[in-house]
Amino acid sequence: MRRRLFRGLPLLLALAGSAMACAAATTTNGSGYLPLVSPAASGLTDIALIYQGGTHRLAWTEDQFGPYVSHTNHAGAERWLFDGFLFIEFANGKDREYASGYRKQPARKEEWQWLIDRNFASDAAIPALDARLGAVSKRLGAPARPRKVILTMPEPIAGQTDWGMIGERALDFTLAADRIAACRWQVEAALAKWRAQAPAHLELAGFYWVAEQSGKAREILPSVARIIHEAGLRFFWIPYWRAGGAGDWAALGFDAAYQQPNHFFHPEVEDARLNQACAFARAHGMGLELELDARVRQDLFRPRIDAYLRVFSEEGVRDRAAMAYYEGGGILLSLARSNEPGQRAIYEEIAEWVSGRQALADQRIGRR
Repeated sequence: MRRRLFRGLPLLLALAGSAMACAAATTTNGSGYLPLVSPAASGLTDIALIYQGGTHRLAWTEDQFGPYVSHTNHAGAERWLFDGFLFIEFANGKDREYASGYRKQPARKEEWQWLIDRNFASDAAIPALDARLGAVSKRLGAPARPRKVILTMPEPIAGQTDWGMIGERALDFTLAADRIAACRWQVEAALAKWRAQAPAHLELAGFYWVAEQSGKAREILPSVARIIHEAGLRFFWIPYWRAGGAGDWAALGFDAAYQQPNHFFHPEVEDARLNQACAFARAHGMGLELELDARVRQDLFRPRIDAYLRVFSEEGVRDRAAMAYYEGGGILLSLARSNEPGQRAIYEEIAEWVSGRQALADQRIGRR
């Protein structure tokens, strides 16, 4: 897990189990990766994780979205970058959490609403992204495939009794039905905001289950998925390495899942972890996640991002699999703006990777 490794499991236990996970993955009758372009993932090829919601996050203005929407290479050619933007948050920046294990207290209805409002804040977040897409479209024309947003679905944390009311009844999260009711409220409230703002250059792809393991949600996830599907949307998930339920993601109701390798953050984890993650993803029909954070500027961590790109190329991820990108809440922006050539080069490398995959996805759609 990138936010807190293995959700508290001892590192040595996780490392010892990785070889077994690899063996299991390579002997399972797999379906191959989640394809580069797939209706299951709403056609999204490269999804950027946009941490926006907590008070400690970037505002995400139109200018800040620039290095994620398009990239101008050394030859002066501007090209489209990410086609998906996951507005994700696991804590409100104070003392409330949107998934269990991060803060002292579960988020209540007022924090769930606050998260929605933050996503649609004036001159930031989704409106700012829409404006940036409009500006780039004037230069490049509309992208071959629509740019889309995924919104966070908070986890209704089992046992919570202070979430709030729907109608005249206070919900009790010791009851599965009430946890499901809260998720229905979230979908309806978010859709109301989306329809009211009606972004001109964006489509809504679906919702993301923010808890990175299935935990105590297994009993409610299929029902949450049905609510999302009733709205004509997709349900996304990015479990951490060896997370509970990762291999059963489809049975839980998710439409698209991406495996976290959890490799970048821990120098003691060998590059073989990336091969293992690829094998697991192939065996279970998943996409992959590329991971980095501010430590990529350090000599110890810089080669680790190269390992992702190398192994993902060797394992066929680059040309065949859908991907998500965890980048520490604005690190690509920082690298893109850096005056230090080595740091800027990291952004250039990732931007070239994404724009190349986007061109390939556009070609495949064009051949249909």
